[in-house]
Amino acid sequence: MGFSGRGTNGRAENMTVKWIPCGNGFIAADVVRWKESVWEKRSSRRNTRAVNVGDRIVTAEVLREDAEGWVYLLTRVCALSSVRLPGRKVTLLPKGENIRRKRSTIERGKPERLLWSDESARAIVASKFLE
Repeated sequence: MGFSGRGTNGRAENMTVKWIPCGNGFIAADVVRWKESVWEKRSSRRNTRAVNVGDRIVTAEVLREDAEGWVYLLTRVCALSSVRLPGRKVTLLPKGENIRRKRSTIERGKPERLLWSDESARAIVASKFLE
């Protein structure tokens, strides 16, 4: 069975994806999704403020985190959530792109993580005693 959720007979199988709120409790190898605002500069002048054009929902796999609090992610899905200014385009992140976000930025967007098929394996990976 592939990622499309279709079996060998071509019909969609009963695959339910469960997301649970995680706050700051995500680790490397987790798949997380969160909502983030998209900002755009109004003009090339230095003194102008950026304007919030809308929101997007980003789903990405956590690759690693460094000591300064940056989280390195691999984009899986990016979808449009809302548009605040008509006529302005919300840029979506392409699938497979490596991105970097501060952990606090992800936490601000109410992150959820995808449940692992074997949560006991995740508990072993997340254990601070095995570092």
